[in-house]
Amino acid sequence: MISGAQQSVPSARQISETVQQWLGRSPNRAAEVAFYGGSFTLLPRKQQEQLLEAVQPLLEQQKIRNIRISTRPDALDEAVLAFLAGHKVTTIEVGVQSLDDLVLLQSNRGHTAADSMAAIQRVRSAGFQVGAQLLPGLPGDTRAKALASVQGVIAAGAQFVRIYPAVVLSGTALADQYRAGHYQPPDLAQGVKNCARMLHLCLQAGIPVIRIGLQAEEGLSAEGAILAGCWHPALGQLVKAQLYHDLVLTLAEHFKSFDGLQLACPPDRLSEVQGHARSNLQRWQQAGLPVDRILTDPGLNHDQICLQNLQQKSIGSIITTDIYKESLNAQGITGFSGKAADRPQPLWL
Repeated sequence: MISGAQQSVPSARQISETVQQWLGRSPNRAAEVAFYGGSFTLLPRKQQEQLLEAVQPLLEQQKIRNIRISTRPDALDEAVLAFLAGHKVTTIEVGVQSLDDLVLLQSNRGHTAADSMAAIQRVRSAGFQVGAQLLPGLPGDTRAKALASVQGVIAAGAQFVRIYPAVVLSGTALADQYRAGHYQPPDLAQGVKNCARMLHLCLQAGIPVIRIGLQAEEGLSAEGAILAGCWHPALGQLVKAQLYHDLVLTLAEHFKSFDGLQLACPPDRLSEVQGHARSNLQRWQQAGLPVDRILTDPGLNHDQICLQNLQQKSIGSIITTDIYKESLNAQGITGFSGKAADRPQPLWL
């Protein structure tokens, strides 16, 4: 549904033709072949070989630079990694989703938090580039658990992260739970706030977040495809705008007066700071901050903004400023085992 693809696995010819088409559109860009949409290493070994061998000539001809796959954490033992290395796979994305065992159990993931931690460490030790895919908002999840999951994958050695907040897709088991009233995912507003906090943790750790939200493909745009959850075709922009919105409020806490208030940002961050459809300006006005326009200052670093009035000036950063003052232990999180007693009900406020 997400990809809009009709067949389950492409043939070698389809792979080659697809790559050639993309190379024709961007002949001067370094290209990569990526296999998504399932657990690659759980395909029959012969099928894996056929798929990977289809792109080996492209590597040898230097038409592509590397190969990327995604798979489950419990499908990455040493023998699998040796096979992938032998076929010149360079990057592996691990479908962690959560590092809370209760969340994983309620979602029928079939693996544990320990499986994910060990997989990330094993993949990185084997010399691959390793990333973690996180899915906040699953049944039993909370904001604190989602933040703990971010910290956990970073501690395990993840070199990049994807954040896919939960959406309820028609025809899934999650849709059955939703319709029965047993599950309610965070909506768009809640999900954006949660993702902003997750993004902030990654920025502080120097870990790139290479994707926020599902790609707006044909399958998701069909009527009735998405029943509930945090979905927007420009979700990443909304999340970054939320981060800047919250940074401005944090800086404003230390101002004694808002007379003559001005806000400045780097020129290439203007759209993110002002928000989608200039929504941040409206929200700051509603919060009592008289910011009606944003100035651009090329002297600011790419992560900085400057808030000032006639008496005060404050420069803040979406990386180094302590925007969110939350305690992961406030909701009973003890490490990443998912076994803390008396866990609260999901709370996404």
